[in-house]
Amino acid sequence: MRVLVCSDSHGRLLDVYDAVEREMPDAVIHLGDHYEDACDLRHSYPELPIYAVAGNNDWGCDAAWNAVITLEGIRIYMTHGHQEGVSFFSCGRMVERAEAENCTLALFGHTHIVYLQQHGAVTVLNPGSISLPRQGVASYAMLSLAAGKIEEIILHDTEGNRWDPEKRRKQKRIGWF
Repeated sequence: MRVLVCSDSHGRLLDVYDAVEREMPDAVIHLGDHYEDACDLRHSYPELPIYAVAGNNDWGCDAAWNAVITLEGIRIYMTHGHQEGVSFFSCGRMVERAEAENCTLALFGHTHIVYLQQHGAVTVLNPGSISLPRQGVASYAMLSLAAGKIEEIILHDTEGNRWDPEKRRKQKRIGWF
């Protein structure tokens, strides 16, 4: 199963739609900060499973702050991260929350910075921001899941290339970051 994971789209949907069309995922996970973008995706792709949580900028939204889903036998804890104390340098309480829910994959957004680390039995991923990156290069992640295993996690820029942390030094910064 191929799952597109994005966060912090902030109403800028063109790159999200481009990623869905390019990657042809089996499911999409949106990690907040513009929950309405996930709702728009559901409307545009009614056959595509789209999982989403609310972020700190989703005022008045009736969506959950976090959720646990199971895809291909893998329990996934998903949240925006602001309630778990994530920061630019830390995944906060993500590992504890994932372990408490018997999850082996924990996904968050909020910082607009890519984070991918293994913490014991828990893989923690922040795909960065697909619209307003703090590292200069907008990004999303593609997960390959099968038979209870995470086969692969690949980070991409919004042109579909592998995300390169060094590219930020060559690219102009965007907006308020």
